[in-house]
Amino acid sequence: MEYLWLGFAVWLGFTAQAVTGFGSMVIAVSLGSLMFSIPALLPILVPLNIFMTGGMAWQLRRQVDWPLLTILILPLMVVGMGAGIWLLDSLPPTYLKTGFALLVLWFASRELHKLYRRQHIKARSNWWQGIWMFCAGIAQGLHGSGGPLLVYGISSRQLDKTTFRATLVSVWFVLNSVYSVVMLIQGRVQPVALTILGCLPILYLAVKMGDWLHHRVDERQFKVGICLLLIFSALAMLVGA
Repeated sequence: MEYLWLGFAVWLGFTAQAVTGFGSMVIAVSLGSLMFSIPALLPILVPLNIFMTGGMAWQLRRQVDWPLLTILILPLMVVGMGAGIWLLDSLPPTYLKTGFALLVLWFASRELHKLYRRQHIKARSNWWQGIWMFCAGIAQGLHGSGGPLLVYGISSRQLDKTTFRATLVSVWFVLNSVYSVVMLIQGRVQPVALTILGCLPILYLAVKMGDWLHHRVDERQFKVGICLLLIFSALAMLVGA
């Protein structure tokens, strides 16, 4: 039952990422951590993310905001991710789960409020965005999901959904490639290699379905449903922790 649940978490999370450009790790870790610890999930989910984002990053490379990606996001997030990886071995699992649940709850509630209010987002300075990008890197190292903080950090740039999607997919491909190498060196990926291979067909279906949905469904309603699911998952994590 645990691995069936993991397959469902992978399918839903990666479908969401194919639609919006982010969300795979947030959703997969949120749901998966109801059955597994976060340190046990990361060696499975982070390499899986590379298989998905690699192809999408290449396909969408012409829509990427390259100055934003290479000058601002990647340098700050790589440094932050290094700090997060170091903290991962120092914090108790209960603290990791509680901290991640609060992060998801904050992000999903904020996004839901923004979707219903349709509020205008004020422009922010580069240093303000940089702080959130660094914090997103820490969250990436701790939970494999810096998406909520990164989305918050760049939300004031008013990127169109195609550029937003392409840029974020490229971010996750680079960061998760680096993270996977680190975990390979640590010997954390090898024991779960068969589980990763078993999830690849699910990943393929998720990418195909997500790409189909991206061009056909109302993105706002889809995001509302995802936010409600994240809020439920975060509350369940808090109760479990």
